[in-house]
Amino acid sequence: MRSINVSGHKFGLVYPGIGWLVFRETSDLPEDLVFYENYLGKRDATFTLNFSTGSAMVLAQYYNFARLGHAGYRYMMETMKYNARTLAKEITACDLEVIGSEQDEQLPLVAFKLAGEHPYDEFDVSAQLAAGRGWMVPAYTLPPNAEHIKIMRVLVKQTLGQSLTRTLGQDIAHACAILDAKGGGVHPAERKRVKTNTGF
Repeated sequence: MRSINVSGHKFGLVYPGIGWLVFRETSDLPEDLVFYENYLGKRDATFTLNFSTGSAMVLAQYYNFARLGHAGYRYMMETMKYNARTLAKEITACDLEVIGSEQDEQLPLVAFKLAGEHPYDEFDVSAQLAAGRGWMVPAYTLPPNAEHIKIMRVLVKQTLGQSLTRTLGQDIAHACAILDAKGGGVHPAERKRVKTNTGF
């Protein structure tokens, strides 16, 4: 692995608009991302992926780095991963298949899909969760050459503690039970409200 790209609003406790891109070595940084400027009488190399937004999220991120430090962020990430494992256990207790395993776990997120045949799909489960319990769990198809695979994804943030994690797992099971009892999916109007991209 030569670089790490992380979303600040998912893992840094700040709102959307900032991310980190860290390279292992200077030689790994593509030259086309570097630009040179005369700063205080010295030629300085810098790189940034800037989309002309405000700086509030940068300040919030810097504050969190200074306040929490390495140990604080480690504790936060370990807690989030623990809660993700708890959610994965709740989900596998239903008729759902968690994608991946604890051995290849990298991030505190749980991706899953329906196991076996059902008269409904992941988009129906997402819509039922939103309508019945108010959860916004996105469903979407995978990229080209795997479009036939539908999955759902929960990003376990720090605010989704152990109690809420268990509740979400139970609510997912409840949504599936309702769809089983109906013998099919949700009404098309409800299905249109399902979030279908990876930005959620």
